[in-house]
Amino acid sequence: MLLNKMLENIPCRLSVDIPQIEIKGITPDPTLCKGGYLFVCIKGFTRDGHLVIDKAIENGAVAFAIDENRPEIEEKLNALSLPYAVFENTRAGEAYLTSRFCNDPWNDLKITAVTGTNGKTSTVTMLTEIYRAAGIKAATIGTITGKMTTPDPSVLYPLLAQFRDEGYTHVIMEASSHALALGKLEPIEFDCGVFTNLTPEHLDFHKTLDEYAKAKAKLFPKVKRAIINADDSYSSVMINASKTPILCSAKGTAVDFCAKNVSDNKSQGIDYDVFTKDLVFKITSPIPGSFTVMNTLEAATAAYTDGVPHRTIMAALSRFTGVKGRMERIALPTNDFSLYIDFAHTPDALENVLRTVRRFMKDEQRLVLLFGCGGDRDRTKRPVMGGIASKMADFVIVTADNSRSENTRDIINNILEGFDESCPHTVIESRKEAIEYAVKTAQLGDVILLAGKGHEEYEIMPDGTHPFSERNIALEASKQYLKDHGLY
Repeated sequence: MLLNKMLENIPCRLSVDIPQIEIKGITPDPTLCKGGYLFVCIKGFTRDGHLVIDKAIENGAVAFAIDENRPEIEEKLNALSLPYAVFENTRAGEAYLTSRFCNDPWNDLKITAVTGTNGKTSTVTMLTEIYRAAGIKAATIGTITGKMTTPDPSVLYPLLAQFRDEGYTHVIMEASSHALALGKLEPIEFDCGVFTNLTPEHLDFHKTLDEYAKAKAKLFPKVKRAIINADDSYSSVMINASKTPILCSAKGTAVDFCAKNVSDNKSQGIDYDVFTKDLVFKITSPIPGSFTVMNTLEAATAAYTDGVPHRTIMAALSRFTGVKGRMERIALPTNDFSLYIDFAHTPDALENVLRTVRRFMKDEQRLVLLFGCGGDRDRTKRPVMGGIASKMADFVIVTADNSRSENTRDIINNILEGFDESCPHTVIESRKEAIEYAVKTAQLGDVILLAGKGHEEYEIMPDGTHPFSERNIALEASKQYLKDHGLY
């Protein structure tokens, strides 16, 4: 694509002369630059791309995107007669440029973005299933399709272009607070935005809950339809940012779409009546938990306001059995105990999943919880989660969960600061050994919950990222359990 064409109507200030040169690629990594590339200078958390321009030039970069208030960089590029664009935020600049390089694929797609602390993946997957049931070719982007909730521009916009070229008409994606705060989604005009809820998370990045909410709210001026959880205490922030808010209530509040006559069928799921201004219809879901009411209600609302018939919505949700790693029951070679895996890694999510499990347990059963907290992330939630675990589980195994660069024992000590020591528990730093312990020492009727990793098939530790399957570890340990009990 020609540079002058790429820069048309993009919010930036241009250098004096923008030649008609062919741009062959875009990257913020100087080592990936090649002849004909545009180099995006991003001042990150650990390095400043403006300081490695020479390396990018050496590798063939012919144009640049730079931050404002960097006169020394402008002077350098002017002296070398190299064209550049000045952005208020070059992270957003990378998004605009990459989107344009891919011919702005979002223009040809109806994109729904789901944001919130918990429930994003479930809502995204439910809505995708509804669209597919309606015969609509819909694609999904989120934590179950990649390692990042919202991919970086270098991945996201080519992926959208791929979907467009393959004939997809709808894309349902997760929008993380990081992506919104850093401007990675700036070019996209969304057909629909969904707000699930907001509870403390990522405060290492956002610092305060209010700032976290403001980051989420950045989505809603950019959407045609804003589906908002009216029951959440931060709903007003999202409503005020929206042009056309459509409110949902799982508590029966009289708003645009509300759930009434909710039945909790324990392990068999939930059902309720959806009341709209012109129609009442029933939603039945086999997924247990009170959170399923709002997840299904918002997915139903997004589809219904996009013209999907209510009967199609009802049928799709009644068949949808859940998302991998979200209250997922693992089939073990024994019925002596049961084991579930869930992605819950925030205080609110952990409390909700524990409450859900409690609802379908019998009084004589024991709830065994295994969990940890991620390293290099919000430390304030660790003792809170320790308190929740020790109050709601019968036995707790505190272990690792993607410690990253932090010492696992330090993270565990943070968790134990809020722990009620009267709750029976043990500490096993190795998550593999902790899972093996939970299974091999299981008592008859136990319900074991492995919380925190969910769908993930890897473990991020100080020495790097390693393959890690909780399912496989649990299955192997259950075979040993059978041998130990003379049943294998």
